[in-house]
Amino acid sequence: MQKKLRVFLDTSAILAGLNSPSGGAGVVLSLVSSSKIVGVISPQIIEEGEHVVGLKFPQLYLAWTSFLLLQLEVTPTPSLTQVRRAYTLLPTSDAPILASAIQAKPDALVTWNTRDFLRPHVVESVKFPIFRPGDFLQLAREKRILSS
Repeated sequence: MQKKLRVFLDTSAILAGLNSPSGGAGVVLSLVSSSKIVGVISPQIIEEGEHVVGLKFPQLYLAWTSFLLLQLEVTPTPSLTQVRRAYTLLPTSDAPILASAIQAKPDALVTWNTRDFLRPHVVESVKFPIFRPGDFLQLAREKRILSS
């Protein structure tokens, strides 16, 4: 039996998936929901999601709450040292999220925040691939990772 992929989900991908269940991010969330992959998130993702849903997407509150009830792996909060190290790679407010992803050692990170997470220096410095949702699904299909 093949080990399930552990996929770190950025807030942007989660909210896109909740907002558009038939899009790439929505399909990724359905893979988490059906336990075909393990969704990995951090306390910062939960905090950011709560804030953004309350502020910009109140219509997603029920879907967000249902998502949080899934069997997700929640990383420990990264240390200040880990966040500082991540900030050297990604000097934005997303440094704590990158620190959590690095700490979690996922098989992949899925995000729609291409401006920050897909910076060449970030992609080259982490030990896991970073994908947009559709690209992750394409690769998973090609490698037959999700075909069972």
